[in-house]
Amino acid sequence: MLRTPIDSAISTSGDVTEYIINTSDVHPRDRFQYWFQSTRRVLGPYENRPDQKANFEGDLRYLRLPGMSLSVFRCNGMRAWRTERQANLLSDFLHVLMPLTGNAKLRQDGREAHLGPGDICLVDVGKPSTFIQPPQSQCLVVELPLREAEARLGQINRWTARRIDGLQGAGALVSAFGRLLPDQVSYLSSNAQAEIARQFLDLCALAVKEVEGTAFSHSSARLASLLRLKSVVDANLTNCNVTCEELAAAAGISVRYANQLLDAEQTSLQKLLFSRRIDKCQQALADPAQAHRQISDIAYSWGFGDVSHFGRLFKAMTGMTPRDYKKANMLALAKAEANL
Repeated sequence: MLRTPIDSAISTSGDVTEYIINTSDVHPRDRFQYWFQSTRRVLGPYENRPDQKANFEGDLRYLRLPGMSLSVFRCNGMRAWRTERQANLLSDFLHVLMPLTGNAKLRQDGREAHLGPGDICLVDVGKPSTFIQPPQSQCLVVELPLREAEARLGQINRWTARRIDGLQGAGALVSAFGRLLPDQVSYLSSNAQAEIARQFLDLCALAVKEVEGTAFSHSSARLASLLRLKSVVDANLTNCNVTCEELAAAAGISVRYANQLLDAEQTSLQKLLFSRRIDKCQQALADPAQAHRQISDIAYSWGFGDVSHFGRLFKAMTGMTPRDYKKANMLALAKAEANL
């Protein structure tokens, strides 16, 4: 569970939790230390060398929502990096970095990306990296599940620290999409937020492969069909009677074509349906507000008609039984709250 930054403002709306860190009300001699300690609690362990430690100023807005998190931050200059040991603690995530104003540099895997406003690049959070932010540059970081990124792109180290032009092509679509996210995601339902995360990742995959010069496996029409198919699947997760034929028909395609589209992500229509249902059940089992619910009730509510089948599938996908998964999350929550 995310720990509360010292003295930072917190607000929660639906499935979105927002953290604000601002040094303006902190004594100048304490500003950098406040910033460093508070941002580490939100973003995870990292090191930081400010350009002006004695006169440091900065602010960060962090939003956590289903399927992704967003960070918008600025300061008067810093160099930040993660050691290998620190990175190993965060190995499940991918960052999409984009300067909103000003410039930035990102170093990883022996490469250095020089980014201007709107440009983007990928960062494997589970590996050492260095980030250089000039004074008054404002940046956006979108955090996404690494596993889902690898399903679209393969080994991420091929794509890290490579500049993607944010002014043209697919990069411009990602850039425009990214700029809208911090101010708009709070107005969406949790299902829509999770779908937005997947669509943003699909656009990033399109942009990255376009820059690489690799023929992307989906044309624009195929990508549109894929996104429509995933939207239909998410809209029918609670329908225990829905069939793959009905899902494909609702997306305007055949089951065979649906499976061809999903083959690039190493899945199928049926596997996608089950994995999305399992994802929703995981969220419910880990949610303290739903701790009173029976496991069978959660399974039925997300479209599983057979609890035994649900249990076998859940363990195959997560490595734990639903009961053990719920217990482990409740214990982790209690431990995190005890440390606040």
